[in-house]
Amino acid sequence: MGDKTLIKELNKILTLEHGHLGMYKDYSDFKEKEIRRTFRRFMEIEIEHINKLQNVIRNLGAKPSLIMETGDILGKMLGITLNLRGTKNLLETYSKIEKKSHQGYTRFINQLEQEGKNREQFISEFLASNMLEAKLMHLWLEDELQKNRY
Repeated sequence: MGDKTLIKELNKILTLEHGHLGMYKDYSDFKEKEIRRTFRRFMEIEIEHINKLQNVIRNLGAKPSLIMETGDILGKMLGITLNLRGTKNLLETYSKIEKKSHQGYTRFINQLEQEGKNREQFISEFLASNMLEAKLMHLWLEDELQKNRY
């Protein structure tokens, strides 16, 4: 993968991770203790993802930058409509976002691995934990929805 394409894709993922951070940063607004605790941790994980992506981009000799789009960044980039009214709708929406995130990471990592170059292999291994954590966050959100408390 060429440098420009790689950096563009990494910045696109960085933009989405900033959107994910925005989802969880207001964790203290929730009355449910388990959601507050979990979203606080999810916020910390998203910060870790952002820092990791920024480090990769800088190590490639580029500057991390958000790809700005008008309107709802997450909705446009992930192809979903956000409905954030009520805890149940919020959990459903966040679950869809984390599922799409996992799928996006999986595609990107598979693409890097097919390149067969050392740099791409290193980056794919480095970002694999982000992929796994997106899946785990999705599964927690799905489990929380199955409890039918909302």
